[in-house]
Amino acid sequence: MKSMLKYVAAAACAVALVACGGGPKTTTVAVAPQPDYKLTTTATGTGNIAEAGDTIVFNYVGYLYDATKADGKGAKVESSVDRNQPFSGTVGVGALKDNGVVMTGWDQALLGMQAGGKRTAVLPANLAYGVYALDAQAAVNGNTYAAIPANSPLVFDFEMLSVTKKVTIPSVPPPTVTTITDVTVGTGTVVTAGSKVNVRYTGWLYDGTRANFKGTQFDSNATSTTYLQVTVGTGVIAGFSTGLTGMQVGGKRTVIIPPDQGYGATAQTTSNGTIPANSTLVFDIEVISFQ
Repeated sequence: MKSMLKYVAAAACAVALVACGGGPKTTTVAVAPQPDYKLTTTATGTGNIAEAGDTIVFNYVGYLYDATKADGKGAKVESSVDRNQPFSGTVGVGALKDNGVVMTGWDQALLGMQAGGKRTAVLPANLAYGVYALDAQAAVNGNTYAAIPANSPLVFDFEMLSVTKKVTIPSVPPPTVTTITDVTVGTGTVVTAGSKVNVRYTGWLYDGTRANFKGTQFDSNATSTTYLQVTVGTGVIAGFSTGLTGMQVGGKRTVIIPPDQGYGATAQTTSNGTIPANSTLVFDIEVISFQ
């Protein structure tokens, strides 16, 4: 709806009158009696139930509230149906705006609906446009619309067209022991404590919201011709030695290392980034050869 939005507040409506011998006087705009919030379900839908954060598509028709009418519907003020433009937005988080105004009453009325469902909501002004006033919008296909005065209660008919559930990213807590996943099993001599091996590796900070748990990369020699020379059990963090133990040449593993098997409470600076204190680490390790 492209009509002009006007801000009307009590202070803006005050008119100062100066008379001989008298001080300033003010008059204010009276606020119309407000109905209670009322929600009526006229048709139940099927499928996903609209919850906070979900994306919904719906149609609506709005009316001025008329207490003399059995259904409370006075003059029509807007309609997505007439425009053939369903409304799409995120429900339940204060994101549904009409003409730039957050429609709190829409959030309340639309939560819990399903596709095909229909509801009618009576909204006191504080759940609709509040102190804002809107000019009448232009006629659409012969349908005309009334202006919306400030502090107007409204009635809305809603029809839910679709509900798309929000994407919830799981957060998996890091393991408390070093965990090993074999990607490729090698051949030949098995790596044991004291073995001297040449290794390719890449290290990431653990991220429980990712399917592979690999967050920010902090170090890698995967594309280098210089291998990491490791004596298992000496000179590297304990979890790295644990990850190497049992491997064979050509073998590849992904190893998740908790802080007490990594760098503990001491932050580290690497060639590619920083490892914060108490970080859980993820390494891809490949044994290239024995020294």
